[in-house]
Amino acid sequence: MILDRLTNAEQYYSLNPHFKEVFEYIKTIDLVNCREHRLVLSDDVYINIDNPTLRPKCEATPEVHNKYIDIQIPLVGEEQVGVMSREDCHIVLRRDDEKDYIIYKEMPENFFRLTPKDFVIFFPNDAHAPIVGDGTEKKIVVKIKI
Repeated sequence: MILDRLTNAEQYYSLNPHFKEVFEYIKTIDLVNCREHRLVLSDDVYINIDNPTLRPKCEATPEVHNKYIDIQIPLVGEEQVGVMSREDCHIVLRRDDEKDYIIYKEMPENFFRLTPKDFVIFFPNDAHAPIVGDGTEKKIVVKIKI
């Protein structure tokens, strides 16, 4: 997992060939006012634009992905995100291989705050429980095929 400010995104461009493409693209578009729900950048990269209702910590079951890296960025509002190692997840609640997610029963103990100034990158070994808090937000979730 990588958690940092958007102003530092360039430091991570060398980690994946699509990171530069994504961060440079989001600088060029007004995502806050974008009416699209999905923007396809290539066969391997797309951006979901969501308006989720935040949930309480007691409902924050962690998820993992096998085929995609997630980059998550709040656009309006903020959230808490629970994290834990995938190695500590054992009991599967739901699994959908086609949609590329596994949701586990174990609950994360560690949470951090994610604001519109921040981004987080989740790799397949990062069990993450996003959209925790009160109210709603607008955010993007970038999916990068591994």
